[in-house]
Amino acid sequence: MKIRTLAAALSLAAALAPGARAQTLAQDTAMAPASPLRIDINIPENRLWLYDGDSLVKVYRISVGMTGHDTPDGQFTIDHAEWNPWWRPPPGRAWARDDHVTPPGPNNPMGRVKLFFAPLYYIHGSPHVRQIGTPASHGCIRMMNPDVIELARILHEHNGGSLSQQQITRLLARPSQTTGSRMAVPVPVTIRYDPIVVRDGELRIYRDVYDRGRIHAEGVFQALIAAGYDASSIDRASVRQVLQRASSSRTTYTVKLSEVFAGLRPAGQSVAGR
Repeated sequence: MKIRTLAAALSLAAALAPGARAQTLAQDTAMAPASPLRIDINIPENRLWLYDGDSLVKVYRISVGMTGHDTPDGQFTIDHAEWNPWWRPPPGRAWARDDHVTPPGPNNPMGRVKLFFAPLYYIHGSPHVRQIGTPASHGCIRMMNPDVIELARILHEHNGGSLSQQQITRLLARPSQTTGSRMAVPVPVTIRYDPIVVRDGELRIYRDVYDRGRIHAEGVFQALIAAGYDASSIDRASVRQVLQRASSSRTTYTVKLSEVFAGLRPAGQSVAGR
């Protein structure tokens, strides 16, 4: 009911004078219910996590920006999308000077749908499936077309999308028909840059693809602490050993915590015998 009420308010605001419209939209945004969904992206991992509250819904392989075309990190929101989009090369970008306007179709660089999260930055489909999982874009988040369609459908279904699932199905059956859509409840998006990750009992060190100097001992300590481990149980010699091995790895360095941190214990757990 809240979603329908907000959508009606937004429609009314569109008919108001510019000043009143801005004030009404600001009030509606402040009253908007919290999104049931959220997106988390870690640039070095080339992965997108979709959550419903604290529950993981799905993980998707993505492509982030290549070196020199960094994907921006920070806090964003998604509140609109475009289905069967055109590709229009952004003006003033050297990498796009030889590109041409491309209508919707199998070779369109935007794929079947794009989700807007920042000016000139999108989460979108891509025909370049072999590059998915590597830094390959010019800053946008690329996904395989079936994955981004699934993601967009979920966001529309749960966050008050202006298109029904049946309307989306019809649009996908007509790949030349470009249509925009909106979500009554914006979806929060967090984009992080964490090359050192602790997950599922493993320490993973990814490439510092943007050369930000994030792979160091303090980074390992912070990742372990964030994962719930007691700082006093982290052996510094083991940290140095892990970093030395990771520096010689050409790919992601992954090791089980139990193999390198013998005395590691969860925060709040007392030491045996004391």
